[in-house]
Amino acid sequence: MLAAASVARTALGGGRSDRLLRLFDYLLDRTLAGEVPSEQQIAMEAFNDNGMNETAQDANVRVYVHRLRKILDNIFAEVDGPKLHIPVGEYSLRLTGVGVMGQEPPADEGSGASAAQTWFRNRYVRAGALVTVIIGLALLLWWQADRATPPLATTLIWQPFNQADRPLVIVIGDYYLFAQNDNATVSGASPQLVWDEKVPTREDLTILQILEAEEGFRSVDYNQQYVSAGTIEALSELRMDFAQIPLLRRRQMRVVAASQLTPEMLKSSDIIYVGQFSGMPLLLRDSLAQVSAFRIEPGFAGLTDKATAIRYQSDGMVLTDERIARRDFAYLAGMPGPAGNRLMVIAGLGDPGLKQAAQLVGNLDEMRRLKRDRGRLANGFEALYRVRTIKSINVGAMRVMDRPLQSGGMWDNSGNVPAYRPFDDKAVAPQAR
Repeated sequence: MLAAASVARTALGGGRSDRLLRLFDYLLDRTLAGEVPSEQQIAMEAFNDNGMNETAQDANVRVYVHRLRKILDNIFAEVDGPKLHIPVGEYSLRLTGVGVMGQEPPADEGSGASAAQTWFRNRYVRAGALVTVIIGLALLLWWQADRATPPLATTLIWQPFNQADRPLVIVIGDYYLFAQNDNATVSGASPQLVWDEKVPTREDLTILQILEAEEGFRSVDYNQQYVSAGTIEALSELRMDFAQIPLLRRRQMRVVAASQLTPEMLKSSDIIYVGQFSGMPLLLRDSLAQVSAFRIEPGFAGLTDKATAIRYQSDGMVLTDERIARRDFAYLAGMPGPAGNRLMVIAGLGDPGLKQAAQLVGNLDEMRRLKRDRGRLANGFEALYRVRTIKSINVGAMRVMDRPLQSGGMWDNSGNVPAYRPFDDKAVAPQAR
């Protein structure tokens, strides 16, 4: 402002009215001090018009301010750079042609304390403007980051879920337990809760009681379900995976036991199954069996590659020497549902494999290693990992295979399903819990 004021003052000093020069100096000083004087103040302090009445003072001030405004407009009409003008209706000088951030600290040009005060004030204005800009940029970056696609959501297994807005159902593997008393004729004998893969639901127990009178006499429905500790830990891992994909957290979500999964849910919702193969509901297991390259062995003891007959089996035993690692297998799959929805399977042969599978789906580096192409996104895929454990601790996982699913028409045929005779084969004994 002082540089522009010097230009104006030089021009005003060339033969024009002394009152105009005094008016300019007065307005400059008041402006640098951050003040806007009234007409009466200008008359008394700039023109020394103490003897005039108030009306005459005001008219005189308005005339000279009008003349000074026109002169300044003429002075700076041909000047490049900062320019001074008097806004209409306001008795102060305004600088144009330079932004707040472009103003330089005033030089020692005779303005004294007022110029110094103005320089400090403008410095605070610049600092405040800079802080405002920084905060605005931070908010913009946060807004964009919150709406940008997270890296994990672009991976093969998560992308179909990040692009949908259907309800999301988390299905946890559970086991139906019923009471069985081998000494039913002995008074006071306590029944024992058992799990039998041949009796996965209460309805199957009813069939058993009807078809096998002796067996049914010893069996009682206590309406009990069992969920393994590994399933609970896997759910906790999955919750942390969701934290990486904000869109999933905004979706309508519910958690149900495998025994509560209905065909309506399978049709209207995206499904994520979390559990061991042995706890997978038939609605999912039969569909997966049609398109998977693996065959689930009786008793859920392992998986067998249909093409190579290679068998993948969990050790499933407790080792006394904790330095010896044992083996389990983690399984991941993604496939289309029956109505344009999406299914995900996070499973293991045992709890160690299941916990590792839940960790893997949240591991960005590992999920990026899965082969990603349009066919796998549309038709599905499956991946198997060998998991090394020591007691209850997983110490490593290695991907064994990663291949597409042949899911075309999987919901249109019933597959090669044997006749329903659940109690003819007693090869697998009930397991006590």
